[in-house]
Amino acid sequence: MNHYMAILGASLLLTSCKPAHILVNPKPIEVEWIAGTWKHRDKEYYEKWVRIADDHYGGVAYDLLQGYATLHEKMRIFRDGEGSWFFEARVAENEYKPILFRWIPDPEVELKFANASHDFPQQVMYRKEAFDVMTATISKMDGSGAIHSEYMRYTEK
Repeated sequence: MNHYMAILGASLLLTSCKPAHILVNPKPIEVEWIAGTWKHRDKEYYEKWVRIADDHYGGVAYDLLQGYATLHEKMRIFRDGEGSWFFEARVAENEYKPILFRWIPDPEVELKFANASHDFPQQVMYRKEAFDVMTATISKMDGSGAIHSEYMRYTEK
């Protein structure tokens, strides 16, 4: 009887364990698609990205609400000397000091970056929905407080 109870207990233990999500052979980062000017779907807000080198892209976020460009954010996506990819944000609220987010491979989001020690956002994600549509999302690490912005390609490179 004890033998059956041990087998039953082991079976319950093994079937109740939640499997860990492990990326086997994560795909390499794909950045080149972001190059160009992107216009927010609902307002005069833009992101412009340029390829500086194979491992370095620069971007700016701005609006044209006053009839001229008002800069909101300076951005970079780059690979450091050790091969790690980062998203760097410089925003006025932080006196344009750099905030770094490390790339996290994700099979569903091409460009996903995280910095758990930053107050908000802790995640920055760019998802290519189609050639001319992308979704940008910022959130906490658990996905709470998510702000989604949909952009249409305005010009290529």
